[in-house]
Order: sequence, then C-alpha cells, then structure tokens
Amino acid sequence: LIKERENLIDILKNNNIEVIQFSFPKELENKKYGHDFVFIRDAFISDLNKNILLLKFSQKNRDAESKIISNYLEKSGFNIKELPNRKNVYAEGGEFYYCPKEKILFSGVKRNSITGAEEVASFLNVNELIFIKTNAFHLDTVFTTIMDHRGKLCAVIVCKDLISKKSFESLNKFSSLNNIEIINIPPIDSIGIKNNIGTLAVNNFSAPGLLISSCEFSEPSIAKYLNRKNIKIETSPVSQFQLSGGSIHCLTNEL
Repeated sequence: LIKERENLIDILKNNNIEVIQFSFPKELENKKYGHDFVFIRDAFISDLNKNILLLKFSQKNRDAESKIISNYLEKSGFNIKELPNRKNVYAEGGEFYYCPKEKILFSGVKRNSITGAEEVASFLNVNELIFIKTNAFHLDTVFTTIMDHRGKLCAVIVCKDLISKKSFESLNKFSSLNNIEIINIPPIDSIGIKNNIGTLAVNNFSAPGLLISSCEFSEPSIAKYLNRKNIKIETSPVSQFQLSGGSIHCLTNEL
C-alpha cells in the first residue's frame, strides 16, 4: 500500500504536478468512524481558483471527512464554501468531472441529488450541466474525460453497457454538437458485471495532455487514439486501494 501510494505521488510530481499531502486524521480512527483511509475526491470540489465547495455525503457516516478536510484546506489558504443545509441537497466528488476550459460539468445521479448537482454547477458557474445515470457506485467508475495539451475536452471514455440508454443518447448528442469523441469501453475496464470484477482502468486522473490510470485499457485502440492526440499515458497500480472500491480518480483531487 505504501509503495503504491508513493509511486502515484512520484508519477504526479514527474509530470510537473504539485502534490499537497494531508496527514491522516486521527479523529477518523476511533470506533465511531473506523476509517482506514480516505478517498480525497469525494469531500470537496474546486473551481481551480482557490475556491472550494465542501460536499455532503449521501452516506452520513462519511460527513466527518468534509469537516476535517475543510480545516486542512482553510489553513492552506483556500476559500471555503458549503452546500446549502437543506433536505435532499447532497453531492459527492466521485460523481463529477469538471472541464474548466469549456465550463462543462458531467454529473452522476446515483449519490448526487439533482439539486445538489445543480448547486455545484452554480458554484462552478458552468455553461452546461450533463447528467449521466448509472447504477454504479459513482460516475467515475464508468466514465472519464480526456483533455488535450491546451486543456480542451477532446474525448470522453464511457462504458455504454453501464449507463442508461437515455444518458448515452444525451452524451452522443453532446459529442456531435461539440466534436467530442466518445470512446466506448467494455465493463472489464470499468467495475465489471456481476462476479466478473472490473479493473477500474476508467477511474483515472485526467489532466491536460495526461492520463494516469491504474492499468492499461483492455482495448488497444484506446491507447492508439490517445497516442495520436499526443496524450501521455501513465500507469500506477493501486491494488490495495481498489479493495475498498476506489482507484486513481478517488485518490486525487485537483486544486
């Protein structure tokens, strides 16, 4: 576990990405919470301009994560805002992909409420909010964005089999209007189906001209497409973290 974590951090740094590390909160080790580690993605979302929106978990036993992480971020000089404290307003970071250049927000609706996603869209001041329905745990287990070196959205990778027909139709319409490539992957590159557990290759860190995944995609044409677009592909196994259902995207969060 330590080796995998340090390897991921090294890859990020070697790609000129500054890494901020927070100490594990001792408060989460007690019997009330019993956390063994934290998926940093879920607790907040940033507008990439020093402003942070704390999110609210649909699973209430995780609420403490947001409060504790808020303290770290505030001490690091970030401006903190919170979702409105209203019934049925909740959102989790693993349900979002934000494209700052186009100001587009993709949102899952499994562990986001519609109103929660709309509040996040308002905070980020996006031009378009695109909902994608899946029965998977979070959107980031079936979907990811691909950005070119300018930070422009050029493609999305999605497991068509694991999102609703209506969602794929909406995604297809969006891609046609905006000249965005849709790359369909089999369930094995996602969460899998039934007893056939997937690799979570799709759950990755996506930055301009860079994709960091836990393993290669099973379909070679994906790597060929990324190479044609001059997008660097890095792999960083995180098998010990995947035992709790998360991968690279869950373990990172852009600031």
